[in-house]
Amino acid sequence: MIVTCTACGASSPYYVRDYLHDLAVSSGLSAEEDVNANIRSLEEWGVLNEEMYSLDDCVTYGFLFDSLSGLMEKDAERFFQDKGMGKHRKDTYVRKEEAQKLIEEAVKEINSQDFSPVLEYEYKQEINPDSRTYEAGDLIIEDGSYKIVTYADEDGYECSDAAFEDVFREFEISDTYEIDFSQAEVIPYGTSDTAYQNENHELLASKKNTFEAGGFKITYTLSGSGVDLHAVNNIKGFDIYADISISNVRPSFHWKYEEGDLKNCYFDLAMHTSQQLGAKTGKYGDYYLKFKDLDSSSFLSLLDSMIDPVSDEVDTSIPLCRIKTPIPNIPTADLCLDVLLKISVSGKIELLVSNDFELGFETKNGQIRYIHDHSCTADTIIEASGKTGMGLNVALEALACRLADVELDGGIQAKLKSTIYLYDDEGKVSAKNSPISYSALQEISKENPDVRICGDVSLHWVMDLVINTAKSKMNKLGFSKTLHLLDDDDQLFGNLHHIENGQFVRKCTRKDRVNVKEMDEVSSEKIVLDSYAEVLHKNETYQIIVKALPEGYEISDLLYSSRNDAIAIVNDGLIQAVSPGSVQIRVDTKDGKYSAYVNILVSTG
Repeated sequence: MIVTCTACGASSPYYVRDYLHDLAVSSGLSAEEDVNANIRSLEEWGVLNEEMYSLDDCVTYGFLFDSLSGLMEKDAERFFQDKGMGKHRKDTYVRKEEAQKLIEEAVKEINSQDFSPVLEYEYKQEINPDSRTYEAGDLIIEDGSYKIVTYADEDGYECSDAAFEDVFREFEISDTYEIDFSQAEVIPYGTSDTAYQNENHELLASKKNTFEAGGFKITYTLSGSGVDLHAVNNIKGFDIYADISISNVRPSFHWKYEEGDLKNCYFDLAMHTSQQLGAKTGKYGDYYLKFKDLDSSSFLSLLDSMIDPVSDEVDTSIPLCRIKTPIPNIPTADLCLDVLLKISVSGKIELLVSNDFELGFETKNGQIRYIHDHSCTADTIIEASGKTGMGLNVALEALACRLADVELDGGIQAKLKSTIYLYDDEGKVSAKNSPISYSALQEISKENPDVRICGDVSLHWVMDLVINTAKSKMNKLGFSKTLHLLDDDDQLFGNLHHIENGQFVRKCTRKDRVNVKEMDEVSSEKIVLDSYAEVLHKNETYQIIVKALPEGYEISDLLYSSRNDAIAIVNDGLIQAVSPGSVQIRVDTKDGKYSAYVNILVSTG
């Protein structure tokens, strides 16, 4: 039964309570499901007041205009003119789709602000530069940070960290620009800023530069638009590598402080990153020689005695470097990017991730809203459980103060369950779950015809955002937030969860084989197949089934080959579709006397 709203006549009415939830979440003011929490955040930001609405009403253009005007402030009138919204009567009801589109466009407007260069400040007291004349209460700079002298006499002095409000009476900084990475300092992890010596970065940009950090050998190059980092290491027998690119970083910020009170401020970063990360071990490369001729039960016994699944893992988090770039129009101010490599795996993982981000926050009326927009693509090879990714902290620093920052931790997490399929002498298959990584089992079993390995994987994005970490002045002034942006619900490849031969397939193909003894009784003058034509989707598999053979031949006498491996490959009779097209799969006896063909069409769908 279709229920129609008696007020607006719509079969799918858009109630005010639902609209306010969408507005609070989309604008970054709230991530709550609680209606009251959403309303409170909107009221505290100044978007609406309780006289404006009733939760059970349907949304009108008048209410839409008033609420979005409260969100956008000075830009609202121009925004509505650009959208041609003046033609609507205020008491006309709004369709949900149109209202949500307007919310999205309004949020894009308030998340894209430009500021002119400003750096103005006033100290509460002059900085005393002379340690011979210090007195208690003096403001000094020591080791690159502000200190308050707590005790002083002719023999020396003692001091403690100064709070921001102890240093400045007024402070304002703003700018919008695109970072020129050719002017950057790349500071290896473990090297202090004060000890770092500037180099000629025009020369630096034209060559590769190398340093070591956390056991990793790191090579980097700089260009005007970005920085490229390459890091390699071997940990616990794993070859680990990372290629990280950060480019097109465009900060926009306004930070104003007066007499102990932080006024409304804004900090936003748009950037592009790409990460090619991987970990793999070759320590099982020769193990297959011990396993290749074993029957099913002997294979399992030797596996249990030789392989310790717990040792087959690596977990490392390595700060690589700090990339320090000057803010071109504001002396004594910098933007600093700290790059962290994170890999936790128990087998082979390779991934290529490309991201476009817009991240940040805005404060107003003692409240904070977050700015977040991103798009991601990924190409992966997953043969392990684990997590790989990059941590990035971007901080605004001026006059020896870390004013504000955002910390991003993003990548891919995989949970892979390995299954061993064992074939007996009659071709019957049995399955056994294994705690050993999929990639290790693949290496060990690669020449044993009676052992096949499958994997079932849950593969999803992970991304956390920390706004104003404990190191920033914004945190100490009460403006901080931690957000889990992507989690287990954000699956990469939809319903494709099963892996065979390192590829995703729609369903498991490990089935009982045709019984050779029964088939030998069938007399034939040629190789007889169950099917001579199949249509497959990309990554789907099909097992060739032989119904009969010429007298004197057995299944083990057959060779399989593909006329075009770019379209489909075949291994021991198992065909796997690679890319759209048609291809012929040959089945030949080893002596070349008999042949058969399977025509495979790999669909584009």
